[in-house]
Amino acid sequence: MEKILLYIISGETRASWNRAIELSKGLSAALYALFIVDKDMVKTVSNMRKSDEIDTAIKIEEEGWKYLYYLEDMAVNEGVRTALFVEEGDAIDILRKFVKEREIELLIVGHRRGQGIEGRREERMIQQLIEYVQCPILIEKEGGK
Repeated sequence: MEKILLYIISGETRASWNRAIELSKGLSAALYALFIVDKDMVKTVSNMRKSDEIDTAIKIEEEGWKYLYYLEDMAVNEGVRTALFVEEGDAIDILRKFVKEREIELLIVGHRRGQGIEGRREERMIQQLIEYVQCPILIEKEGGK
């Protein structure tokens, strides 16, 4: 295995970050890390905060880069090669294309059981990943429960 992709959803999914680094190191694979500024999430957050969508997207992207740089520091300390990416749009479409174009061999996603609408949205996203992304997917359960 040469290419592993970690899809970073939030800072709350760090167990998946550790798993991705561990597997990449053990398999001598390059670790690709991707943060997606999801257009639906931008709309939801901007409506909740009553703020401009562009400003909201910028803040979410900046947060994503912070996560990516933090992950990169962790990976480099373990001797793992990394490549960092931020994309904007529909998460499933971006992941499908990213996996295909870069010939990713394993996708790792952290999953934290959410409550209410957020929990149902995350469950739906995981189901769509399984259905539409054409590579093995490791879903790392967060929080130990």
